[in-house]
Amino acid sequence: MNPIVEALLLRSAVLFLMLGSLAGLVVGALLLWFPQRLRAVSSLLNRWISTRHLDQTLDRVVEIDPWFYRHHRTSAWLILLASAYIIYSFTVGLNRTNTVIGLSRYFHLPEGLAGGLLDAMVLSALLGALFSAFVSLFLLLRPSMLRDFEQGANRWVSLRRGLKPLEIGRAGVDEYIFKYGRQAGILLVLGSLYTLTLLTFWFSHYR
Repeated sequence: MNPIVEALLLRSAVLFLMLGSLAGLVVGALLLWFPQRLRAVSSLLNRWISTRHLDQTLDRVVEIDPWFYRHHRTSAWLILLASAYIIYSFTVGLNRTNTVIGLSRYFHLPEGLAGGLLDAMVLSALLGALFSAFVSLFLLLRPSMLRDFEQGANRWVSLRRGLKPLEIGRAGVDEYIFKYGRQAGILLVLGSLYTLTLLTFWFSHYR
């Protein structure tokens, strides 16, 4: 990475952490002296945002298999041509030496590592292209033989069950903090002052 860009990113991260320390200092002070105001702000910000409408959008079935079976010859030829192009590009059309040198210079990697990553990418692309060519031949000659495989592979996986834990409100942390507001405020103020002092010292000496 460019040293100038790296220095800018590091300074931005330090400034971000300093702002976070200032925010922690303000929240700790509110917990110590004005807990009611912080509770009012917390109740205003703690609005429940449901992801159920996102689940409904993602849980819709999009069936494209009938189109492939209806136009199986056209689909097969397109897939076969694309597979042949990929195989040609990653075998005959690929100059491995120049590609490794270019990747090594662009990503600042050792040539051995760049060569290994390139070989892994080429192998993955070739295996995918060979599998696609195999499927295209079935579509072209015997599309009915793919129906059993397609019915077994097209298992519906609903996201609603996986995202259900996100739909449960958890207010225990806020209640615990407000129950021990003075102790939490003291710890938050001390921690914020400590990190703010360290970051300010670093920022003033390493500019």
